[in-house]
Amino acid sequence: MFKKILNTLFTKFFSAVVGFAVIVLVSHLLGAAGKGQQAMIVFNINIILLLMTLMGNSTLVYLTPRKTFSQMFIPSVVWVLSCAALITAAGFLGVFNGGFARFGQSLYFFQTVGISVLASITEINYYVLLGKQQVVKANNLKLVYPLTNAVVISLMWAAGRFSSIGDYVFSLWCAYVLSLFYGIWILKDDYKGLHFLDRKEFRQVSRTLFSLGAVKQLGSIAQTMVYRVSLLLTVYFFGTKGEFYNGIYSNATGICEAVLLFGTSLALVQYSSLSNTQSNVEAKNLTIKLTKVNILFTALALGIVCVLPGSFWMFLFGNDFARVGYYMRILSAGILFLSTSSNITQYFASRGNFSITACASLASLAVTAVAGYVLIPLYNITGAALTAVAAYVTGFTVEFIYFLKWIKRD
Repeated sequence: MFKKILNTLFTKFFSAVVGFAVIVLVSHLLGAAGKGQQAMIVFNINIILLLMTLMGNSTLVYLTPRKTFSQMFIPSVVWVLSCAALITAAGFLGVFNGGFARFGQSLYFFQTVGISVLASITEINYYVLLGKQQVVKANNLKLVYPLTNAVVISLMWAAGRFSSIGDYVFSLWCAYVLSLFYGIWILKDDYKGLHFLDRKEFRQVSRTLFSLGAVKQLGSIAQTMVYRVSLLLTVYFFGTKGEFYNGIYSNATGICEAVLLFGTSLALVQYSSLSNTQSNVEAKNLTIKLTKVNILFTALALGIVCVLPGSFWMFLFGNDFARVGYYMRILSAGILFLSTSSNITQYFASRGNFSITACASLASLAVTAVAGYVLIPLYNITGAALTAVAAYVTGFTVEFIYFLKWIKRD
């Protein structure tokens, strides 16, 4: 397990470094307003991705030891394509397209849907690999997207061709196409054995995937909205100026979330391991041990990034980003609670219970909606940061209370 943790940590660290390089490039080349547009496009892709992977999400880690590849892949892909068709049709009717236009993203709506399809199938491949406990291969697959994205942006910048948000969207296409084909190549033996399911089997497996995945994904959607709803509220209240604010805030949150690397690496290997064990006592002890280690290293990392001066962030991102460090210091308390939650979340997931995490995420989202509506128009980015802290603490509190109840039963 220690080797898997190290490999996962290295992969996530390398991905974060590469992703950080992309943040720096986009910030310098497009400014705070362009960075805000980029953050909104990534948010839109994440939301659509969560809908498309309602039946092909991390619950596959739990199901892989229990189902065949065809039983998991066929229903999941059918759902992805069905969602893509419905969302595209809605876009043509102007339902979503008009909503995107309100936030300045209508030009990229259909491209966003296409990119989300590629990302969804890649996610299916990734979680199947984790379910097989092929952590190193899964990590390699996760590296393809950020690395390709960074290389394409760097080449376009060197050639003087990176000048708009459309160029960033092109880099996403390149990254996700390569990720898709690499994942298929890793799982080529499984793909060779793919076969159609009869109607009865398809319905039975789909029901299982949906019953587990929908509850889990409800929590993921709520959690993603907790991360990003402040971006929507900022644009809603401040219009074009909100894109400028979002560029600064997205960099602050991006750096703070990078601090989660160690905790998410531990939690990922924890989930893969606990999904293949039936011992509740072992699951409890491992979760407690990894949570303590997570808290220690996350607090240390937060301490380092929070003492960096504003001049450092101006040098790194540009003159628009002098107050990034200030917002990071506000966010840091919430990030520590969020990181701690990751181990508890994976404990419940490994036991096949996704409803508790969903409840915690919905509670966080409720806090975000109320606090954000009050604080953001008063304090703009500072209000968004305070809202995030309140949401993270709320989510942790709900999960921790239920975790204490669960371990007392073992």
